[in-house]
Amino acid sequence: MKPFAESVFESPTHSEVEAKLRSLLVELGNADKILGIQVCAYKDGKVIIDTSAGFMGEDDPRPVQPDTLFPVFSTTKGVTAGMMHWLADKGYPRQFHIFNSHKGCYVVSFMYRNNTMKLFRHRKLKLDENVANIWPEFGSNGKDQIKVHHILNHTSGLHNALAGICENEPAVFCDFDECVKRIATVEPETEPGCEQLYHYFSYGWLCGAIIEHASGKKFQEILEEAFVRPLNVEGELYIGIPLGVESRLATLTFDTADFNIFAAISANSEFRAATGTPSTLTADMIADLIPLSNTLNLRRAIHPAANGHFSARALARYYAALVDGGTILPHHSSTLPPLGSHPHHPSSPSKNQKDEIETKIFSNPKSKIHDAFLGSGDYKDLVLPNGKIGLGFRRANTTDGLLIGFGHAGLGGSVGYGDINNRFSIAVTVNKMSFGALSGEIIRFVCSELELPVPEDYAGSRDFAGKPVIN
Repeated sequence: MKPFAESVFESPTHSEVEAKLRSLLVELGNADKILGIQVCAYKDGKVIIDTSAGFMGEDDPRPVQPDTLFPVFSTTKGVTAGMMHWLADKGYPRQFHIFNSHKGCYVVSFMYRNNTMKLFRHRKLKLDENVANIWPEFGSNGKDQIKVHHILNHTSGLHNALAGICENEPAVFCDFDECVKRIATVEPETEPGCEQLYHYFSYGWLCGAIIEHASGKKFQEILEEAFVRPLNVEGELYIGIPLGVESRLATLTFDTADFNIFAAISANSEFRAATGTPSTLTADMIADLIPLSNTLNLRRAIHPAANGHFSARALARYYAALVDGGTILPHHSSTLPPLGSHPHHPSSPSKNQKDEIETKIFSNPKSKIHDAFLGSGDYKDLVLPNGKIGLGFRRANTTDGLLIGFGHAGLGGSVGYGDINNRFSIAVTVNKMSFGALSGEIIRFVCSELELPVPEDYAGSRDFAGKPVIN
């Protein structure tokens, strides 16, 4: 491979901070801390960083481009959470039969399709509703009292549901419908709302099934309608990739030294208790997951907890919009190829459609949207007090306990989050998994240059801080 410094994508810098960041990335690349990386940030609704550097994989010397797709693991959960909140905010029209006695809040409306008048009900997802009301098969084996907010808050008691499927049944692991069918039969381990334990895989199947049952549409259809098309991020925000994007996929590897430290720390019972890590989320399972994540079978699977393939610029734009309460920002930047220029379904042009231009993703006021994300204000009774996770998003707190925003990190170091008061968002995508050390270095640098608060999860030293990011 050519020297790392020559891999930095040649594009104009958007700020002085970006110019300094590129020098830092070269330093880290020369020290073998980076293989491939993208960093994008917004401040006050404008792009201030949009940098790509490094290589697509250990055996793929092509330089990373702005539109390269990185597997981001649990960073995916923040986008899935947004979909749940979108359905709670806007609802979805469903065809309504007058004899249907299903309970719920809805508005009946008439819609004409193919010259035929049909009766529809516009029903919103209710966060305090029993999941079994939405997804009847779910109500078996003691799950009838689990509510939507228990799933989002990781307090449903299903944290170990389908444990071992990744290692023992990889084909089933890649089958969304089969996993949904199986998880509907699982018995919870704890009472709902009692304990926050990280639903590392189960969160995706549970949220995905709720989204499909509540909307009557496929998961990916809602993703596209809620965020991909309105935000103009076509071709760069996938949960389950389509045919035709394979040439843009980054390949994963991991930092062996970091992984060994992570394995030792994650086996510690005190660490597990402090972080809400379930017993089945082990270093051995992750060692099996990493090579599986490079296969096309898993990359194409719908796995709403852990199979996002994003560019940093698409993810940063998503969080920038959420920070502004769902306001859709002007087009991204001059970086080529332009964000949104790829067909979202390269092999099926008929599926590539543009809705009418929107200016707002959510209907509710910004403060209410943020309270819903964080589990505060009117939503405080829907979350476990003092938990690290609100309603689907991790709470971003400073080291002195100040709540500044929301986001989600992923296994290996990819991350996206937004700082509400400072109208700041940042996304980092990597393919050499470092378990938090590298992304923390970058976030601290950018926040320091901008004189912004640093989230507690990234406030440690440059060395591995003994608190690996595993979610």
